[in-house]
Amino acid sequence: MPAPAAIARVIEAAYRAYRAHQVSEAVKSAADLAEFAHEITERRNKIKQVLQTTIEKMAQEVDTKSSTFAQVDHGGNSTVSRRGNENITFKEFIERKVPFRPAISQVCTTALQIPIKTPRRIRKKMGDELVNSTLEIALKQLTASLFFEAIDEALDWHSPLKAEPNYNRASSKALLGEPPTRPKRFGKVTSFWPRPRGSLAPDLVVVEYRQEPFEIENVFAAVEIKFPRDWAKAIQIKEYVDLMTPKSGVNREKIGKEKVALLRVPEDCTGFEAEEKKKTVQKGKGGRS
Repeated sequence: MPAPAAIARVIEAAYRAYRAHQVSEAVKSAADLAEFAHEITERRNKIKQVLQTTIEKMAQEVDTKSSTFAQVDHGGNSTVSRRGNENITFKEFIERKVPFRPAISQVCTTALQIPIKTPRRIRKKMGDELVNSTLEIALKQLTASLFFEAIDEALDWHSPLKAEPNYNRASSKALLGEPPTRPKRFGKVTSFWPRPRGSLAPDLVVVEYRQEPFEIENVFAAVEIKFPRDWAKAIQIKEYVDLMTPKSGVNREKIGKEKVALLRVPEDCTGFEAEEKKKTVQKGKGGRS
């Protein structure tokens, strides 16, 4: 795992960039928007340096099918629930085997620890007056997506991990970029927003064959990522199941469901269970001494 101090340096300018973005929204300045886009590009390049080990490892495995790595994954931790019956309702999706879980876990836990933040202006009524104030919003999902896309770019768009690729809801066709293994983007400030009308974008898609486009037929897993205080919703899971369901053939619904996974951060990340066991052992030793 990269040192927090190194990651902090990576994030620092992006934090300033988001402040510039807020200013640009207020004054509608094209120059500010251009500066923000330039800052994001610089952060992506530095992110690639921070995740160099992960990138090098994936570069060596570029010809290996994702299903090979799924065989060694133990699935998520459905014994842990963050809210209500979440672990029961979504048990099969939590326990789904996800290839490259260690790499995904590294990116997500880093995004959780030191996310990009942005100020959000709010107006509160205090007595008879409206008072302007500012909240700091942590953009964990955006941070993770930037990291995943930086890895993909470093691998010439042949990473098995595709961040928020867009699919047409009606046809389930992928919106391909250039090369066709690269997700097509439409945002002028950030890569991931806005999205085309009528599209659906899973948080992360793991492709089976990296040299081929991320069409539904080549998707091994569509992963819904949930950070703390962002709860799993049945409607989201259903949307992804419908998207991943083949248009024809046998066992269509079964195939669609088996392609969808839920990864809660940090509960379903590699190393979480080991840390919990370690704490239990330490408590046990303390009681006996």
